Amino acid sequence: MSDPRSVVVLGGTFDPVHLGHLAAAEQARDLAGADEAWLIPANNPPHRGAAMAGAGDRLDLLRAAIAGRERLRVLDLELRRPGPSYTADTLAELAAAHPGTEIWFALGTDAARDIPTWHRREEVLETARFLLLNRGGVGQVDAGEAARLGFAPERTRIVHIDSPPISATEVRRRAAAGLGTEGLVPDPVARLIAERGLYRAVAGSGPPWDNPAG
Repeated sequence: MSDPRSVVVLGGTFDPVHLGHLAAAEQARDLAGADEAWLIPANNPPHRGAAMAGAGDRLDLLRAAIAGRERLRVLDLELRRPGPSYTADTLAELAAAHPGTEIWFALGTDAARDIPTWHRREEVLETARFLLLNRGGVGQVDAGEAARLGFAPERTRIVHIDSPPISATEVRRRAAAGLGTEGLVPDPVARLIAERGLYRAVAGSGPPWDNPAG
């Protein structure tokens, strides 16, 4: 498969992937005029707690979620890399593996405002292209705030997306209670969650929604 000319990259724990993630990926891709959107699940996210589901399960859920959806791809490079899943390492690996592809790294508003805490922040800000995703009418990032956070205007685009207000916490809560997750995740994902008993509460443990990983 030849490399696309341009892609939008979305990272996260995807614990589990849900319809909000997919809407954001597809809209970000289209609004950026990119050929594809690449979803990259984190192995060990440095700014969140550990994922509730294992890496293999989360990868299977993502692959099931994008089946039949055009121009979406799942990459497992962070799951294959030991240690914390740093964006700086991921972007460097992508640039080396796809030298002819223009890569836009998509961030929601919370992640964008968290960038002062990132590992090798200056390196990332000085080299990467960013797509900042505003959703809804609250807490949006504008060009002025983006510049104050360190995002270079010539390598940053701000777009507005309309994705359903679904959270991974809500999906895990329903799965833990033995309730269906249809309407929150794609049907193949709902089936896998049910078949594998993912996110079910284990006797003697806390509820799975105590972990905010999403």
